[in-house]
Amino acid sequence: MVNKMQTALIRKELRGVVQSQGFFINYLLLPLIFAVVFPIGAVLLVNFTDVSEFTELAAIIGINLSTSNMEIELVGMMINNMMPTFFLMIPSFIVTAMAAASFTGEKERRTLETLLYSPMSLRQIFIAKVFASLLVGMIVVVISFIIMTVSVGGIVWVLMDGLFLPAGWIWLVIIGLVAPAFAFLAIILQVRISAKAKSSEEAFQRGGIIVLPLVMLLLSQVTGVLIISPFIFAILGLVLLGLAWVLMRLAFRKFTYEELLK
Repeated sequence: MVNKMQTALIRKELRGVVQSQGFFINYLLLPLIFAVVFPIGAVLLVNFTDVSEFTELAAIIGINLSTSNMEIELVGMMINNMMPTFFLMIPSFIVTAMAAASFTGEKERRTLETLLYSPMSLRQIFIAKVFASLLVGMIVVVISFIIMTVSVGGIVWVLMDGLFLPAGWIWLVIIGLVAPAFAFLAIILQVRISAKAKSSEEAFQRGGIIVLPLVMLLLSQVTGVLIISPFIFAILGLVLLGLAWVLMRLAFRKFTYEELLK
């Protein structure tokens, strides 16, 4: 549980996000692209393309297309099998950008010494900054999912005269487990990088490699090389969560005042 001082630090971090100069680009533009542009593009692709061209991909995924609602089923195939990995990119980029400035931002604003002289321990400061980044990332993910559901459902209704809702299990696993687990892991790594880096730009550049596994996963799914079921995603989420917990415990041991003040 966080105490009152940690809550105050979390609120300070959230205000810093909203007031930052790159707020739109870092925290709004990417979610809009992944939650609106790409899903609507998938619907338009299905609507204006011969559906027979998707039958081979549907067979690889294991979806039997009916003749009555083939277009809507293809939309479901695109949204429920391709978009989850895109959604994992949203919290990853957001928490990477926010965590990159967690300690380097304090150094640049010359507020790090004041923070370290506060009654909070380094452990409490670390946890507060991790929680703030995770909170922002997951809020954006949930809002992005709602926007995607409404926008895709609306355009399917207009173009295909039918109802569409994203499949429950895969999205429940992604939003409830995998996204927060990967974001948690990315934050731990990025905060450690931020503690050692001399500037926010350096921390962000060095932490960019964190999202590389997601890019590879995305490419493998888009090309049909790798199709991951909700069960496999759940196992992946548990593994990532366990790995993040271990790394956080290790980070506590190496997190010192001397390292931060270098």
